[in-house]
Amino acid sequence: MQTSLKANSRPRGRRGLDKNAILDAAFDMLSRDGEVGFSVRKLGARIGVDPMTVLHHFGSKDELLRRIADRALASVKLPLPSADWRADLGNVAAAYRDLAHRHPRLFHLHFRFHATGPADHASSEVVYRALRSAGLPDEEAAGLGLAFYAFILGYALAEVEGLLRPISDEDEAELRALDPLAYPATLALIPAFKTLDRDAAFDASVDAFIDGVSCRCSARVPHERSQPRTRGQPAD
Repeated sequence: MQTSLKANSRPRGRRGLDKNAILDAAFDMLSRDGEVGFSVRKLGARIGVDPMTVLHHFGSKDELLRRIADRALASVKLPLPSADWRADLGNVAAAYRDLAHRHPRLFHLHFRFHATGPADHASSEVVYRALRSAGLPDEEAAGLGLAFYAFILGYALAEVEGLLRPISDEDEAELRALDPLAYPATLALIPAFKTLDRDAAFDASVDAFIDGVSCRCSARVPHERSQPRTRGQPAD
């Protein structure tokens, strides 16, 4: 009898709570509380389902987090591929910066997975097409594509965490206490640090990456033209 009472007193999951509803709840919870305060058990308790129900739908906590990250990315405007590879890279960079500002508590999840899902694949297609259109061979397009994401994600995370901001009076005082003979460049930049424009710094950083790709592709063309033809290879 006692066993029967325990069994009947167990909380029952809400009927009709499907996979998308669970994902919605998880997204809201993580956006509000951050990953430190997030767990499958806490999610289940909040929405009234057994944690095993969550795992049944997503397989693992990591897969749930991956889906949350992709849902966040789908909430920002991602560019479509165009004929201007430079603009495409710049627009993808701006989209991820926007994502960091919109969802700072879950933005770090994008460092964790090679791809988070459909929205991430759509973004990557724009980047990889752009790099191939620029003239990079596939082995470099793959590596620099990942480096592009590492750069953009790192920049955006640093910005939302507070690194990319004008320095405070305390920061300035610490810099001015440095030995001017050992740190002449750092001291010379203090006025620029005090008036740092985050938007201008972002634009300049993205332009520097794009200019680097362009220079690399431009340098490759004369190098390839200078290579001797193999026997039987027709002239251009």
